[in-house]
Amino acid sequence: MTGQPQASIGNAREEALLWRAFARSVRANVLAEMGSQAMRIAGLVYLARALAASDFGVLRILIAVTQLAGIISTTGIADALIQREQIGKEHEVAAWWANFGIAAVSALALYAAAPWLAHLMAMPMLAGPLRLVCIPLFLDGATSISNARLRRRLEFNVLVKAEVAAEMAFLLTALVVLFAGLPRWSLAAGLAARLATRGVVTWILEPYVPRGVPKLSAIQDLYRFSATVWGGRFLVTLSSNFDYMLIGRLLGSTVLGYYVMAWDLLRFIPDRLSSVAGRVTLPAFARLQNDDEALQRAYCNFGDLLARIVFPITAFAAAAAPQLVVGLYGEHWRPTAGSLRLLSFGLALLGMRLAIGSVFYAKSRPSYDIWVHGLRLVLIAVAIFSTASMGLLGVSAAMSIVEAAVSVFAQGMVCMLIGLRPASLLRAWWPGCRAAIPCTIGALVAARIATAYGLKGILALAVVALPTVAIFLWLQFEAVRMVPLILLRKDEADEPVPAVGNPRVVPD
Repeated sequence: MTGQPQASIGNAREEALLWRAFARSVRANVLAEMGSQAMRIAGLVYLARALAASDFGVLRILIAVTQLAGIISTTGIADALIQREQIGKEHEVAAWWANFGIAAVSALALYAAAPWLAHLMAMPMLAGPLRLVCIPLFLDGATSISNARLRRRLEFNVLVKAEVAAEMAFLLTALVVLFAGLPRWSLAAGLAARLATRGVVTWILEPYVPRGVPKLSAIQDLYRFSATVWGGRFLVTLSSNFDYMLIGRLLGSTVLGYYVMAWDLLRFIPDRLSSVAGRVTLPAFARLQNDDEALQRAYCNFGDLLARIVFPITAFAAAAAPQLVVGLYGEHWRPTAGSLRLLSFGLALLGMRLAIGSVFYAKSRPSYDIWVHGLRLVLIAVAIFSTASMGLLGVSAAMSIVEAAVSVFAQGMVCMLIGLRPASLLRAWWPGCRAAIPCTIGALVAARIATAYGLKGILALAVVALPTVAIFLWLQFEAVRMVPLILLRKDEADEPVPAVGNPRVVPD
């Protein structure tokens, strides 16, 4: 009888230590994100004002192709190293050699296929940039095992240094090439610099080179999980970029540029959250894989925090779309505003999907990602082919519906997998929904005032944003107040971590 209470205490202690490590990782990511994104925003605003929408459309296709090539080069082996409870030296040796070889082959294949891909997308200017990123893509892919070793140890403070350096390299390179009189090459050169810098810095900070010959038995141990992960990740990446590729092919790079900018504005905060906390959830959830109750609590509390941030900010972006777009990027980006409003509902729900993949992988069900993104892939094809004749607004409305439907389906799979009642998840999201209402009203009223007084550009954006920010901070004071406590804490080893979000969110 005494063994069970002691085991429960031990499990509680282990869970507390895990989430202290999680908090440290989040802190490191937040501090890095604050610096890198300040540079990114300033650089993107300048580049958007200096370049045409078609340049960003071409960049988006370039990113899509390199992401697909990067998924092929990593083959899911790095995720298998993170997911396994126990790994040996032979697993790391075999994983490194396999990953290195496949990364080299995929970079060579992309170089050879660049002209064909440019023809397929009806974008002749795409071939040169694709070949430009081949070597940087190899450098980035070849360090995925070093990346996995750091993620397994929750040493994200090292990884974020590589991310910050990569963002700086993108911005500086893009600006140098732009000032050199080569605007069409500036974004592609920046992307190449980002990939190369991230790979080189990661290897410098975690210079892992295996000693020994890879063993077939070690590869076989990792193969089953990694093969499923590779299939899921490839499908996830394909579906995440499929709408860009179809819109670019059917409607051209200029329309794609407007669509991309609307998407990026709505996804900016969720993507930052994914960089800060989302990538930490896989190793954290993996340690809870055998405790569904703890996993339910973690998922609900993470969803609570996401909802408090994503829903109000997405609502503000929809309400103040014209002021937001024109104030940041200039008058020539105004067509983006309509697309942004139509996409807002679907992308708000998409923002709540940040951790579903981590749950699937932690529970050794990476194939669930295949179902989710397989559905998304089919729906995207149907939606865009059906609405392409309606132009930018038609495909934007269709994609909003697609994202909402896929989000509902994905959350249902998570609830089924970990035994979480949907009602508990909705209760976790409710504070964020409630906060979105006054933020929307405040933005609409402020936008009407800005229009009535003839305010334009950055001044109009400031008039709309300031009252909305004040409302958001007032409503979310408790959650915002807790964040610095996590960020500034020097050592969580013996101190409890304050709950961020609603600590009363407990699954039934």
